[in-house]
Amino acid sequence: MDDTAPRTAPAARALIREIAQDSARVFVLPHGRKRGRQRAISFKQIVDCLLKGSVSEGPYQVANGAWRCNVSRHAAGEEMTCVVEFDLPRRLLIVTVF
Repeated sequence: MDDTAPRTAPAARALIREIAQDSARVFVLPHGRKRGRQRAISFKQIVDCLLKGSVSEGPYQVANGAWRCNVSRHAAGEEMTCVVEFDLPRRLLIVTVF
């Protein structure tokens, strides 16, 4: 278990915004890329969601012990959500987008 993972929504939001300032630290997993293409969601939209969105669910721990949260943003009449996994201390993994 990673003791540095955020345990509250405000802490998760702050950490996500800090890491996402450098988009090279945001890695979209294959499933997330596939869903992004299907739903016409660009990498820029994902980064904007991370920088400007709010934590809509979590943080929560998944079966493999990793910590995740859902970040949602409403922009231009569209709602989008990114499922974010913390790969601390360096990067964020985007599991899926919808």
